[in-house]
Amino acid sequence: MKKLKLYGIIILSFINLSCKQNNMNAQEENKDKNKTDFGWSASVTSVLDYPIEVHKGYLATKKEFITAFRNNGVQSAGWDDDGTEGGSGGRIIPTLVSLTWVSYAEKKFWLLDEAALPSDKILKLFQEGFYNEDRVTKKQVHQTYKHIVVGVAPGGVVVVFLTGLWHRVEIGRYQAKEKFVNVNEFYDNPSEHTQQGFYDRLFEITLKPEMQERIKKDGIPFGLWDTYRERYNWRFDVQFYKEGDNITDPLHIAYINGEEEILKPKEELVIRNTALPKLARLYFINNWCEAFFDPDELVAAFKKVTQGNPKAEVTVVAKVQFMYKSVKFSVKCGDKEVPLEKVDPKMWANLDENGN
Repeated sequence: MKKLKLYGIIILSFINLSCKQNNMNAQEENKDKNKTDFGWSASVTSVLDYPIEVHKGYLATKKEFITAFRNNGVQSAGWDDDGTEGGSGGRIIPTLVSLTWVSYAEKKFWLLDEAALPSDKILKLFQEGFYNEDRVTKKQVHQTYKHIVVGVAPGGVVVVFLTGLWHRVEIGRYQAKEKFVNVNEFYDNPSEHTQQGFYDRLFEITLKPEMQERIKKDGIPFGLWDTYRERYNWRFDVQFYKEGDNITDPLHIAYINGEEEILKPKEELVIRNTALPKLARLYFINNWCEAFFDPDELVAAFKKVTQGNPKAEVTVVAKVQFMYKSVKFSVKCGDKEVPLEKVDPKMWANLDENGN
């Protein structure tokens, strides 16, 4: 009887500790939901392989300046990269963004002049935050965004993101206008380049040789990055060759429009309205798959299966092959199915606690 009482006391203690922890987590989350100031930094990035440099710019409210964008050199790592931090950050939610930059592929400057930011939306996203799994405790930890990132693309396209650990969300799309900036105003011009000489020289220096040839031959694919921003109603359908296997861990997805998120197990089965995946990490009982999609192949497949019905529900089928050697992907909608031949899936065995 004494042992039973002791066991009961131990169980109640664990329950009390668990409840206290849950209450602490809830209090922390509620505190963020009522908070109106958040620490953040600011930066500028460009779509992959189309290098740009910041001339000047800032984030502000209608009443006060918050932070400037610094010129931190050439940026061309992609919208899924924050770029080099270019602002000292702040705690006030900005309502205006202004940016002047040079696009070396286009050989011109662009200006986005005091565009209005959706401050209410930004504040709500900061307050809501997101959850990431703690690698040690395996518990879901509430976090929030840390950066305001301005992404630019050829044609004067500007998209603003909030970004945090494994989470990126678009908050607005804007259109800049061409702006003449004298090369001598942009930098000290030690070689005394003419305006055109500056453009031609930096085109050669900053663009990869294959990109230079592609642009000279085919031009710049204006509008492509807005195509990547199109949203579809879709979900994953993971099909296992072995009965009993399933998705075991949160699903990490990076999208072709620069957004990113973590989905809890089973959430990948729910139809959601998002951009298309660029990268997906699927976790099984004993293995996991890191799949890299070809954006142009994926867009073409979705357009084909949704032809005439862009709001149709689409499934990205992932067929796990025998002995987990690979995963074959296809896009399916009704009786239409298009195989994805350019997906590059990497298969890995899960490691145990000892790294084996």
